[in-house]
Amino acid sequence: MSAWTKRALLALLPGTALAQQVAIPPEFAALPGQPVAALAMHPAVGPRLRVMSAGRQRQLSDALRGEGPPLAWHGGWLSSWARLGENRAFLAYDPHSEQVAVMLWVGNGNSLSVPPLRSPWPEGLREGMRGFNPQLEAQMRWE
Repeated sequence: MSAWTKRALLALLPGTALAQQVAIPPEFAALPGQPVAALAMHPAVGPRLRVMSAGRQRQLSDALRGEGPPLAWHGGWLSSWARLGENRAFLAYDPHSEQVAVMLWVGNGNSLSVPPLRSPWPEGLREGMRGFNPQLEAQMRWE
């Protein structure tokens, strides 16, 4: 059995240290199932998102209010995406490390990416990214 398989099994067992590590903190427990805009408005994310989006606040804000799948918990990250017109936005937050990941596509081009698009992205974001841009998932580096 590989180390990754053991880790996945441990994460499923209640009461294990790893299961407790990936548990949703109470202040985020109501977010899964809501639109991604709910994560963008959360006090732990919203102020940081404004700074990260620099001159793209309006485009990012509009895209996050568009249509998309509900927020879901994958690999320790709350994530989802939304689309409005030609703008698409992906947003994720890891409450344990307090990291934010955001990506904005305007038309067919990447307008904003934190972490940078060419940098390795956390493996926990892969599942949430799938519907956002299927071609992009294969091109990205995952850690």
